Amino acid sequence: MRSIVQVTFVWQEQRGGRREQRQEQVITNGDKTILGLAREQDIKIDATCGGRGRCGRCKVIVHGPANDISKSEEQLLTKEELTGGVRLACYVRPQGNVRIEIPTSRTELVQILTEGSEQAVPVEPDITKEYLVVDKPELETPAGDRERLLAALEQAGHVDSSIPLGVMADLPEVLRKGNHQVTVTRWHNRIVAIESGDTTDELFGLAVDIGTTTVVGGLIDLHQGKELAVAARLNGQAAYGADVISRVEYASNGTSQLRRLQQAVIDTLNGIVAELEDKTGIAASKIHRVVLVGNTCMQHLALGVSPTYIARSPYTPAFSHRIDVMATQLGLAVHPEAVVTFLPNVAGFVGADTVGVVLATGLAERSSRVVMIDIGTNGELVMSYEGKMVSCSTAAGPAFEGAQISCGMRAGEGAIEFVEIGDDIESVVIGGTPPRGICGSGLIDMVAELLRVGIVDETGRLQDAAELEGLAQSLTERIRAGEAGNEFVVAWAAETADGNDLVLTQRDIRELQLAKGAIRAGTKILQKILDIKDEDIDELLLAGAFGNYIRKESAMQMGLLPCIPLERIRSVGNAARVGARQCLISETSLKEASRLALEIDYVELSGRADFQEAFMDAMLFTPGTVSVQDSTEINKKVPRDQAV
Repeated sequence: MRSIVQVTFVWQEQRGGRREQRQEQVITNGDKTILGLAREQDIKIDATCGGRGRCGRCKVIVHGPANDISKSEEQLLTKEELTGGVRLACYVRPQGNVRIEIPTSRTELVQILTEGSEQAVPVEPDITKEYLVVDKPELETPAGDRERLLAALEQAGHVDSSIPLGVMADLPEVLRKGNHQVTVTRWHNRIVAIESGDTTDELFGLAVDIGTTTVVGGLIDLHQGKELAVAARLNGQAAYGADVISRVEYASNGTSQLRRLQQAVIDTLNGIVAELEDKTGIAASKIHRVVLVGNTCMQHLALGVSPTYIARSPYTPAFSHRIDVMATQLGLAVHPEAVVTFLPNVAGFVGADTVGVVLATGLAERSSRVVMIDIGTNGELVMSYEGKMVSCSTAAGPAFEGAQISCGMRAGEGAIEFVEIGDDIESVVIGGTPPRGICGSGLIDMVAELLRVGIVDETGRLQDAAELEGLAQSLTERIRAGEAGNEFVVAWAAETADGNDLVLTQRDIRELQLAKGAIRAGTKILQKILDIKDEDIDELLLAGAFGNYIRKESAMQMGLLPCIPLERIRSVGNAARVGARQCLISETSLKEASRLALEIDYVELSGRADFQEAFMDAMLFTPGTVSVQDSTEINKKVPRDQAV
């Protein structure tokens, strides 16, 4: 029997513009890891791999007795860190009373893509406002407030209207405050809100893209179809794992874990709502309509619905069609009776965000051969030809976003975002500061350049310096033996923010290789189904932040994309949220989204024998035959001025 021990967590938290020290004590019998205990107390410890001991990010300082250092910790932590008491929270189990320091991580000013391509749509929201004069009560006509309001609505041509209890509770005061002159907000026959006086000039909605990594929301004037402000934040669920599968596994552990993930994303949404209120001066209570998109798992978690069976064959979601709920059911800090719509999903791993992209780009209306690739922690692909659309999803993992890469980080200040190799390395760092790591676009550049100069071969092997001839010494001296194979020094200690060498390891290259192979293999399968060769592709659309910022030349160099002329490749930005915005503005688009979700055929790659063959072929770093070197210049980079 294990003895009872006390674990004291100590960390710093940002509050009111300053950092405050927090402390929490937990009693345990020592059978749970520090990460598990922290999660139970809603204490955030970064663990991008979901606590599977792969990322090395969940660093804590342990004061007191604990289990022996694991082999994984020896590989993922430096000798100096281990000597200083640094351990990985996913491995540490207390053996007595311990004090756990959670290091204060440097705040990442992450740049999040908010805009994207869109189709023009008519302004015709499915929510309306109407000014009414309600008969005043008299002794001779004792009808209730509710009945008199319904009579006024019927007289205006709105029969069978329903008033929810939440709205009716304030009805007596609202009527009398406005001298029985009120504005009624209706969603079809449902009364969403009743306000004193004439407020018909104010009609606001919220369009949101719930991404696995980031969440973006925009406040919309529904009379004009105009976006008034945008706000973006990192998804609060990231502490429970960087990728979808990590979160599904965590949510599958029980109801409390599922509720914790739901609350994390609702807190993120409420933070966005508060920021939009600050930016515009428009009270959150005036937001009466919300439309959200996200991948299938994110939609389940936001609704508090178990996503367990999405990750188990036959990968069945709890719901596919559009869902409408009231804001109060979610704890969303807008008007309590605001109608919140989750757009329909295509399948377990192709969600409403993909439907949003298809809608925003007009993909279904094109007769040409078009490929859409949305690369994130999952890769969603849609191929369209003469009105037929096929889709699939590939488990790209978080490598493209810098996670599970030894020197990886999100696209924030201090991240290397562009790389070019000549006699030595030239790089562009976000914010112009000393580098702290490398983000997805920088990683693609780095590996593409290493392939081009021969330091990495097509199998992905980082070669020994002795095998390379004709390279400048400034490059070959960056190659050295690491603890798990060769590594390449991207930036020397004297150049970096933390004074340590910033390195790309053989394992990092393998992680990228797996992600790249999955995306390319998925594309090949869809091409096979529609009988489309690379040279037949008329246009390739890259959706999402990663697709917006990568250099097409680098992606082609490493064989990530089909081999087509670069001018046929176009970035469409955050088209998923644009799709949500169109559905918020236009009821026609909202109905179209449901039609599209049914029309897009889904291909389950895991059930195809030819996928494994395609995947093995796509693992090779085979560059396209299109010239990708002529137009590449280090300063020709995509501006990030659309990010916040």
